[in-house]
Amino acid sequence: MRKLQQGGMFVLAMALAVPSFFAARSAVAKTAATSSDESAGQNLSKEDQEKLKEHNKLRNEIKRVKYPAAKSTIVSKVHGIKADDKKWFEQTLPDKTYTSADEVYSALGWETAPAPAAAK
Repeated sequence: MRKLQQGGMFVLAMALAVPSFFAARSAVAKTAATSSDESAGQNLSKEDQEKLKEHNKLRNEIKRVKYPAAKSTIVSKVHGIKADDKKWFEQTLPDKTYTSADEVYSALGWETAPAPAAAK
């Protein structure tokens, strides 16, 4: 009878502990992925980090526009970026009506889905 009680306690302890092990393993994997993304950004020079920051800012501004929208509307809605970047954006974007932010990204030659580090 004593062995049966010990076995039951062991099964109960394992039933409570196993989900914790999986949660810890998942958290470690997420932390490792995040730190590798951050370290990729840290390997950039200050100038490149600034360019990446401006690029992400422009992507977010483009995403906020209500679509469908003409080039003139998109350009007028983009705020908070450097003057030379806005000039480049205005000159590079083809003159047409866009149905989504992804279509604008494609017209600029950018990836439509940003890398995870770019989302920060």
